[in-house]
Amino acid sequence: MSNLRDFFLQLETSLASGVTLARTLHLLSENVSGFGMKAKVAKMAKEVEKGTAFSTAMERAGKPFTNMQISFAKFGEQTGTLPEVCGTLAEYADKEMNLEREIISSLAYPLFLLFLALMLLPILESIITPDTAASIPWGIARSIGIYAIILACFYGVYRLLSTSAVASILVQVPFFGTIVKKLSLCRFTRTLGVGLQAGVSMGQCLETSISVTSNAWLEKELSSLKASISRGGSLADGFKSVNALPSTIKEMITVGEQSGKLPEMLKKTSDYLEDDARHKIQVVSKLLPILFFLPIAGFVAYIIISMGTSIFSGLESIK
Repeated sequence: MSNLRDFFLQLETSLASGVTLARTLHLLSENVSGFGMKAKVAKMAKEVEKGTAFSTAMERAGKPFTNMQISFAKFGEQTGTLPEVCGTLAEYADKEMNLEREIISSLAYPLFLLFLALMLLPILESIITPDTAASIPWGIARSIGIYAIILACFYGVYRLLSTSAVASILVQVPFFGTIVKKLSLCRFTRTLGVGLQAGVSMGQCLETSISVTSNAWLEKELSSLKASISRGGSLADGFKSVNALPSTIKEMITVGEQSGKLPEMLKKTSDYLEDDARHKIQVVSKLLPILFFLPIAGFVAYIIISMGTSIFSGLESIK
């Protein structure tokens, strides 16, 4: 995500300074970082030199460019506001990157504690039951294998959450569903605000913003918005039938639309939703260490009780 932020930021700066798009892409291909990004940008520069549209070159390049970025870039080309659109896309990428880093940092400490506990487990096992416990190196290797499986499960869950089918189911789960809802609504309002700030039409903004949520449940909730806008209604009127948005958020959007500052209000709304989701993620990150240590503590308690039982049985047999 940081590569995309730097890409669009440098693109905005160069185009605003009067440098041609093809020349800018050539310069970026020499400085951009990231796996495979350099080759893709160089290919895009050659295609633009031949007369291909920038948005088409982005579409052919594929990842890491998203449909939202391609759609907004196409609008920027059509209206002659490509530098401004690139600036708003850079801001969007920066926000998404910060949110992603926040989630990763919240999980880093609990995962470190889990790793530490798994490494200590074979040592405790050898101290408590020296006769029956496996060797410490074998125990550590076993713990590393368990930790690798846990990490793989976390990654698998993360990939599943990015699919619309699983996300639409997860929103029904208490607490965790709230986090998914907040993050999806945050992405929706942020994309909508960025598009409107860049001058993209409301209809195109709504279509793109709804698609980037990657949540079938939310897409269904927001489907009435497009019909309301196509009939000439206001965004605030369309949101009245959307149950996914809290009443406070609806009121903020209504005030923003009436005051002519809808993009700014949508950005504030996305920040509010992001902060709320971040707070809940922090709560989860504080509970995870306890959940990780409970099975290990239970295992150690089981060993100690087993040892105590065998000792008392031995003493009774001596008597």
